[in-house]
Amino acid sequence: MALAALAAASCGRIRPAATVSPDVTRTATPRFTPSLTAPLNDEARAWIEQTLAGLTLRQKVGQMTSAWVLGDYTSTSDPSYLEAVESVTRDEVGSFTMSLGTPIEVAAKINDLQKLAKIPMLVHSDLEPNLGRLEGGIFAPYTYGAGSATVIPANMAIGATGDTSLARRAGEIVGREAMAVGINVVFAPTVDVNNNPANPVINTRSFGEDPQQVAQLSAAFVRGVQSAGAIATIKHFPGHGDTDTDSHLALPVVKSNRARLDQVELVPFRAAIQAGAMAVMSAHIALPAIGQDNAPATLRKDVITGLLRDTLGFTGVAYTDALSMEGIGGGYTVEKSAVAAVLAGADVLLKPTHIRRAIDAVVAAVERGEIPMARIDASVRRLLEHKLRVGVIQRPFVSLEALRDSVGAAEHRRLAAEIAQKAVTLVRDRANLVPLARGIPTLVLTYAPEQDISAGRTFTTALRGALGGGTRAQRVGARTPRSELDSLGQGAQRVIFSTHGRTIEGEGKLAIAPQVAQWLDSVAAIRPVVMVSHGNPYVIRQFRNVGTYAMAFGTGATMESAAALAMAGLRPITGRSPISLPGFYARGDGIPRALPFPREALPTVMKDSLQHLLDRAVRDSAFPGAIAVVGRKDRILATVSAGRLDWKEPAVPDARTLWDMASLTKVTATTSSIMRLVDAGKVDINAPVQKYLPDWQGRHKEQVLVRHLLTHSSGLISWRPIYKEATSPEQGMQLVLQTQLDTLPGARMLYSDINFILLGLIVQRVSGQPLDVFVREQVFGPLKMTDTQFNPDKALLPRIAPTEVDPWRGRHIRGEVHDENAFTLGGVSGHAGLFSTAADVSRLCQAYLNGGTLDGVRIWSPETIARFTTVADSTFSNRALGWETPNGMNSAGHVIKRPAFGHTGFTGTSIWIDPANDLFVVLLSNRVNPTRQNSKIGGVRQAVADMAAALAAAGRL
Repeated sequence: MALAALAAASCGRIRPAATVSPDVTRTATPRFTPSLTAPLNDEARAWIEQTLAGLTLRQKVGQMTSAWVLGDYTSTSDPSYLEAVESVTRDEVGSFTMSLGTPIEVAAKINDLQKLAKIPMLVHSDLEPNLGRLEGGIFAPYTYGAGSATVIPANMAIGATGDTSLARRAGEIVGREAMAVGINVVFAPTVDVNNNPANPVINTRSFGEDPQQVAQLSAAFVRGVQSAGAIATIKHFPGHGDTDTDSHLALPVVKSNRARLDQVELVPFRAAIQAGAMAVMSAHIALPAIGQDNAPATLRKDVITGLLRDTLGFTGVAYTDALSMEGIGGGYTVEKSAVAAVLAGADVLLKPTHIRRAIDAVVAAVERGEIPMARIDASVRRLLEHKLRVGVIQRPFVSLEALRDSVGAAEHRRLAAEIAQKAVTLVRDRANLVPLARGIPTLVLTYAPEQDISAGRTFTTALRGALGGGTRAQRVGARTPRSELDSLGQGAQRVIFSTHGRTIEGEGKLAIAPQVAQWLDSVAAIRPVVMVSHGNPYVIRQFRNVGTYAMAFGTGATMESAAALAMAGLRPITGRSPISLPGFYARGDGIPRALPFPREALPTVMKDSLQHLLDRAVRDSAFPGAIAVVGRKDRILATVSAGRLDWKEPAVPDARTLWDMASLTKVTATTSSIMRLVDAGKVDINAPVQKYLPDWQGRHKEQVLVRHLLTHSSGLISWRPIYKEATSPEQGMQLVLQTQLDTLPGARMLYSDINFILLGLIVQRVSGQPLDVFVREQVFGPLKMTDTQFNPDKALLPRIAPTEVDPWRGRHIRGEVHDENAFTLGGVSGHAGLFSTAADVSRLCQAYLNGGTLDGVRIWSPETIARFTTVADSTFSNRALGWETPNGMNSAGHVIKRPAFGHTGFTGTSIWIDPANDLFVVLLSNRVNPTRQNSKIGGVRQAVADMAAALAAAGRL
């Protein structure tokens, strides 16, 4: 919808909050404290039923109809104002959508219209970047500023931060400022998965292209909005991301079948509904693969009632998108679309081109029996309940004075700036031009629509100040001829090209004009060109030669300032692309740039940065507690802990806290032991497993080598629930030995615990000692890892971080291995069972960085370390022998590269060792406390690794 909330300055005298006119009769207000979550009391339920019973059919349909109102100043005799008054008094609409206007004037007009309503109205607005939204329609922000409201960066900017806590806080600010001006239904967030680079209308309004990330950020944003008392509206159901048509201009066709909808488009809707989203807006899109029907989804009962309500279990209010849009209006009359939308299951008809005709059509359809009266009553009940819950029935007016304390508050603007800074993403820098060097003659080109006279001003000003003299600026646009472009670059040794293509509904165009794109790409072939996109992030596909490309994911002064400071090296660059563009960048790409600082400051900077990151992760409920250690082969750079050992106790983690290492057992204990035996000449990794385990029999098992176990290419299945089959450790091990191959060895890489259970057994058979005894005597003891052990003594319980509330064992696990199979095998196994501390694991990492020695004691030879930590077959997988290596998508993050090696543990543990840069990163947590369903650890692992590696590199400058 082409709706927003702020634009040109208002010049009229502000009227005080209105009182109810004597000619408006209202029912008694029930005693119900506004709440979006509290159960309705008897008085509230009685009010809903009494109000419903007192409405005529036409009034009921009016409650289901919404008018559109511009938030600008108008006199009471202005035609647009009189039209709005008529919608409220004669048509008795139940809601209206507020568009452009300054906060004070928006609030004043809402108060005036609420004064006229017999039943106070719901008021909605498109608030994707909050009240400061400057996208859509014909409006004055190209000339005037945004007033005093907070401009929240676009969803895709939030997606680039990957931070759900920022999404939640942004939603809270949107809800708080909306309620302050009288808007109680927020048409946000857009939860569409933007998986089509040619999409002209969703684009940066989406959180990104990964369904799971979009789901997490959408749910967080919804919780934020509704924590402020406003209703969040998720849109555009069932998904508007995979289209290259603007539904404001025509009906887009989405070819997704039901399976793809379930796997992609519906994932964020499910998450947002589970998070409590109380409203949904439909999409004007055709889904021919679903039911073989080309009708817009808004008008289809199988979509709005069947899919949304029956399948996803949505119980809130269903809004149509604007019925004035060509995506629906082009093929349907006002009457036909209104009736069809109600039959489909819509509760609110949004912005029909003619309100009275829409109401008349629905009334007539009810009277002739086409629409059941029960269908109408159900919608009105939902709407009346929402009015009670947001408090508009109890308090229909807002204070024009009090809103100044909330709208545009300093803390809100600080959050917007924080999001903007963390969103800046550098995905290409072939010549390492960023941060930009000072003193180089530079031409800053701003590419923007002619009427957008403010575009680029903040970016250019900030960049000039940062780069010093020799920087000049020029604007170009779609109509700039090639001859003029050729004359611009004279004397400039470097070109910075800043694009400002807004996502404007109904515009349908986001690309850069061909002659401009061709000229710039030709310049990039002969001199450095740095391109910064403030709007459409996909424009780089027009430029093969541009060597440096950064994305800010939004327009406006806040984003421009953040981008300029980042490019100049005055702010760090940490963003990760939430989208991909094949051939140019992948989702998750992002080249970090840390602020340079003196080498001696590295420990302080590292500690402060990690502390902030871990504290944020605790606030985001990624885990109850954690500890991170970053170090080199001869010293610790930073040890940082956050949170508590358990959500319900005060004990905090420290370097001596014992953590369930889970699958870190595979490398710290089992692989380290195998390496020790290889050095001793007692194990040959190219020998058959049956050489050491002759009782391991079965079809093709004679072909399995020890290296197949180490690289998870043995052909074994990924997992077997031994704990459900065995009643003793001995029986459990027999089941392991009896497990047959699923494929031939070497045919695939399939991560399997069974591989390492067998490796642990090899250690026992070859050494004549149980795994825990051997590794203690041969590895942990010599390295003085005094706290590292299997089956820790009960006396250590206060130091042990608890893990899951285990439904199988019926208790909260603490001091016994979390992994069920390892528990069944007696707590000592090659795949899991080890407990250790941050201090001990750090010593292990240092031994690896020192080529196998620590404090004069040698554990492994450098040759064996190199052999075990080198990728076995890069065409097959990124696995080394036992160890994992960086691949750009795993827990090593995006900065640490090979020959680094590491591993993760299911409970929330990970280590990465980077010999090329003399760096190790340890992160230990209990993210499974209280449930393993918590999957937020992935992003934290990457963020810790990225931050540690980037800061360590910056500290060398």
